[in-house]
Amino acid sequence: MTEFKRKKSTAYCRQYFSESLSCGFKMCRFHHVPLDGDEKFCVETVMRFINNPTCLQKAGAVFTGYYQKNPPGAFFSMPVFLSLLWCLLKACMVSDILSVLSVGLAHKIAPGHEFLLALFDMVRGKGLMGYLPQLMQLTFKMASRGLVLSLDCLESVKNTPEFQQATRSNSPVSVTANLNVPFPEHLNLAPCIVEIELCTKQQDWRRMGKVFRSICQSSHHPNQVEQISGRIAKALLSESKDKMSLPFATFAETVCSGEGDALIKNFLGRIGVSLMLRYHKTHQWAKGRRVVEVLSMSKVSYSMLKGLFGNEDGASRCCLVTVATELFLLSGIVEGALNTLRENKWFLSSPSWPCEPADLDSRRHVLTRLAEKTSHRDTLEVLCNLPGIKMPNDLIDISRYGPLFDSHLKVCMDRQVLPVASDTVDFMLSHNLAVDQAMLQILFHKLGKQNLWLRAREVFRHCLSVGYYPGVSAPPGFTALIVSCGLGEVELALTFEMFIAVNATAVLQLSETTTSCLSITLKRTQSCESKYLLAGSRLLSAACIPQPKLIVHYTGVNPSQEQVFKLDISSARRWLRNNHLWANDVWTH
Repeated sequence: MTEFKRKKSTAYCRQYFSESLSCGFKMCRFHHVPLDGDEKFCVETVMRFINNPTCLQKAGAVFTGYYQKNPPGAFFSMPVFLSLLWCLLKACMVSDILSVLSVGLAHKIAPGHEFLLALFDMVRGKGLMGYLPQLMQLTFKMASRGLVLSLDCLESVKNTPEFQQATRSNSPVSVTANLNVPFPEHLNLAPCIVEIELCTKQQDWRRMGKVFRSICQSSHHPNQVEQISGRIAKALLSESKDKMSLPFATFAETVCSGEGDALIKNFLGRIGVSLMLRYHKTHQWAKGRRVVEVLSMSKVSYSMLKGLFGNEDGASRCCLVTVATELFLLSGIVEGALNTLRENKWFLSSPSWPCEPADLDSRRHVLTRLAEKTSHRDTLEVLCNLPGIKMPNDLIDISRYGPLFDSHLKVCMDRQVLPVASDTVDFMLSHNLAVDQAMLQILFHKLGKQNLWLRAREVFRHCLSVGYYPGVSAPPGFTALIVSCGLGEVELALTFEMFIAVNATAVLQLSETTTSCLSITLKRTQSCESKYLLAGSRLLSAACIPQPKLIVHYTGVNPSQEQVFKLDISSARRWLRNNHLWANDVWTH
């Protein structure tokens, strides 16, 4: 009171703010409400008054009077607010409690559900049913502001006569006849929340699915359905009695049992995405994989949806596809991982669904692991869809994928899977990934031995077009062929075919008795003389590979000391007549 007298004697009513006196004037010329900005005095006064049972009404009036006009500031005290409410409750001063709650709600301040439950119990116990409509309004407004209500509290609301009457009559007018506020939509949502919590406790997932369908099919706002879906997602994550079971499977089966609209599929998918991400985070691979399977069977495009929890909004579509793939991979279902990627068309990024560098890195790791566990053909498909290959990205240098392709190529050749090996080389050449020359030579040798000549010719042409055989020169109309001494027998045979095909006109026009010939020069590309001489023998052997065989003769050496051979015109003409139908298409187009 000393502080009060010193600072407030000229502004405030001394009797009203006294703990032992009261102001008897109907129109007092002094203030009964703390002035704007005088929050410290307001809080201190409320603290004094709640300790005196005779001043409780004044405590509530001081609080509501000040905070009706002023927002909570530095001196606002949540403990004082709660103490005021509990003291008013103990004194059964319901009207004052509702006034304090209304003012607090205006500033998004609410007590916990324990206080609301105690308040409902007291109102019912004392038979003060006239307060229930306003109390219900305040309760649901608090719920809409984020207050999590307990099952007991919601049961108290559900069991009130007014609520039952509103539910039966489906008319809010009778409940809110004396109120100037609209009937809250949350009132109709409350039984559903109660049902969900009961289903969670009883682990009745089918019943929860029916409740969810009814919510989606009603006229509730999507924000409310999202709130309910978040509760359901948390409930489905709860530990079941059967640890191997997946509550989501039973729930989704019930939800999809009837005709489904877009809203139902959308929120079912969002629930599934939240479960999928959580199971992935907690390393529950099998459960996460089953969630993806359920979503796929329900025909829900989960990769184009967002989760329901706050930290999931940033998950890109690429991330969701990668997570789903990894759930299959880590639970041992390799084919499921592949199908997940194929169903989503190996999606990485788009303007409407951009991804982060971290997403690309995760995808690369998953695909690299998947490539180690698939068949040769599937492995090539996986490698061809590594980030940065089909959709170039400045952040990714695809040349670092070279060793992966080289390794796969070697495995395919070692195991004689030559069609896949050929396709691997083709892909590498198309994307400027270096192919080892020795590996190429082995591939051509194996293709020739297995009579896969069509494939050998296609790969050889591709190699020539990207500059892999710079020493091979056979321009049309030029009847002199230059080949490198490093070529193998099959590569030389293919070169002979090309040489004859591009010079077909000249070959066919030459007479049988002509002394002209087609010359072949074996260019030195190796310093070792013995290897160079062996290359000459290899060239003669290569002439025996085409059907019909070609006749090649050694003629001597040129001024550069390089071996020179001549291709017999009659044998070339014979080969051309037997093979001209396909040779022209293969080597001249």
